[in-house]
Amino acid sequence: MLSSPSSLDRLEVSVEGPYAPASKDFLRYDTLVMVSGGSGITPFISIIRELIYMSTKLNYKAPKVILICAFKNSSELTMLDLILPISGTPSDNSNLKLQIEAFVTREKEPKTDNIKPIKAIKFKPHAKDAPLSSILGPKHWLWLGMIIASSFVIFLILLGIITRYYIYPIDHNSNIIFSTTWRSVINVLVICICIVITATPVVLCNKRQNDIETSQVQNMEGTTGSPSSYDMELESHPRQSLSQATNMHYGRRPDLRSE
Repeated sequence: MLSSPSSLDRLEVSVEGPYAPASKDFLRYDTLVMVSGGSGITPFISIIRELIYMSTKLNYKAPKVILICAFKNSSELTMLDLILPISGTPSDNSNLKLQIEAFVTREKEPKTDNIKPIKAIKFKPHAKDAPLSSILGPKHWLWLGMIIASSFVIFLILLGIITRYYIYPIDHNSNIIFSTTWRSVINVLVICICIVITATPVVLCNKRQNDIETSQVQNMEGTTGSPSSYDMELESHPRQSLSQATNMHYGRRPDLRSE
């Protein structure tokens, strides 16, 4: 449907769930061996993309990756092109030691007539488009810990000031004017105020960072074509291949003992 000429210029999609590997414990290993069959390669694509980003953008020493994947037909080999990010170039994975062993089980020899390269469809941008990001950004657990720790410290300081300079001069610890109920209400109000004080700058800071990244993406998209071209035809770009890092095997299944 997307490849045929039509009036379709954008898709509205709502996404729930993790947007990256939930845990990065795999970074502590020197070599990663991933084994998949068919569409089971999907979770490994996210991990390999994360390693490509960390090795190129953050100059992180990523572990060597050996991907052993099995497919029924040659037409399914196009799934390997998804490993490279949309904005990727042939040098995107140069810093990552990636070795792919692809097995085609139902064919004895390569068939190129039924292989269609994956194309990236570029839709018309919309003002309501939003990035896939949580409110506190990709490092939300770190920010959340800072909010909890700092709000607790501010809570103790404010509670001590209120007790020493407001409650004690009036009540003198008699609990007559300020009963336990009133003290609990004051504590809850102070906690809420502390959370608002600490969380607001973090949310605004991450919102500003998201706006900067969004504007950079829009500027980069603006260099590829004018907005008027979106109304004429959906622009597509062929994906970069990973042939240099891929070893093909036809007519057999992977022998994990010998691999």
